[in-house]
Amino acid sequence: EAQAKESNDIFFEGVRLALDPMVTFGVKKVPKHGGPDGQGLPWPAFRALADSLSTRQLTGDAARDAIELCLKSAKKTEWNDWYLRILTKDLRCGISETTVNKVVKKINPNYLIPVFECQLAHDSANHESKVCGKKLIEVKLDGVRVLTIVYPDGRVNQYSRNGKELVNFGHIKSQFEKIATGLKEPWVFDGEIMSSSFQDLMKQVHRKSDVAANDAVLNLFDCIPLVHFKAGKWNAKQSFRTEHVTKFVEHHKDVLTHVRALSQELVDLDSEKGQKRFKEINAQAIAGGYEGIMIKDPDAGYECRRSTSWLKLKPFIEVSLTVVGTEEIGRAHV
Repeated sequence: EAQAKESNDIFFEGVRLALDPMVTFGVKKVPKHGGPDGQGLPWPAFRALADSLSTRQLTGDAARDAIELCLKSAKKTEWNDWYLRILTKDLRCGISETTVNKVVKKINPNYLIPVFECQLAHDSANHESKVCGKKLIEVKLDGVRVLTIVYPDGRVNQYSRNGKELVNFGHIKSQFEKIATGLKEPWVFDGEIMSSSFQDLMKQVHRKSDVAANDAVLNLFDCIPLVHFKAGKWNAKQSFRTEHVTKFVEHHKDVLTHVRALSQELVDLDSEKGQKRFKEINAQAIAGGYEGIMIKDPDAGYECRRSTSWLKLKPFIEVSLTVVGTEEIGRAHV
């Protein structure tokens, strides 16, 4: 709070670089400063390094050499307690972007840090009145939610639903990198990663060491331009977005060999035929071992929050039973 009141722009620039999920530096390891002290690294010099890394103007050996040069110029505490923590995106002081935003929103809104949010579903059991009319139905996969941001300059970043950067699906990222330059603007592709073993997949999601994830497949079910994702909403209809994803994957199928478009079916839940088909899809979900069913409003836009436009339904089994007898149970005497 004190830093905000004192208008410490440099401090909040650093905090934003460290906590904004959209800012990544493309380096797995950043060395600590072991001394002796350098003459000191001014903030503009470090900021130039950070910008070059985040835009991928510096990668590989060039990035390593630039970091090493800045490290030698910096003082030990300056590097280890500030610059290093920014590049590793870990301030190690127990604060998040939410913590910072609560403090600065009334003091200086310019210090607000973007919060990473994607669209989430409500439980249909709590919104039964919404389970009606024409809806897009798809199976609910039992995998890991992954948002892939693809930039026209060739950069590709992948995140969990909470904004945690994912680095262990390199084979999928490299495929997106090959088609990135064909995009006119940055796009967010929303989907679920599936692997042959769910347990193995969960073990490798956040590991920093190299892992075997080459059998993982990304199943896309939505997309949104990055500019609208940052704004928190895109009014394009679900049906349009679904069609866009399907055409995108089909067009690049020779390159995106580990990317699939999740199929959806339009069903009128107000009709007898639609209800019959809905039960058939449910039975297929049970037989296929899926986690459930997703019910989506074809006319709704994409909202970066939990929305009733997406409803999740756990599989249910319907059976008809014949009553073959009754038995009276006496009241208990107290």
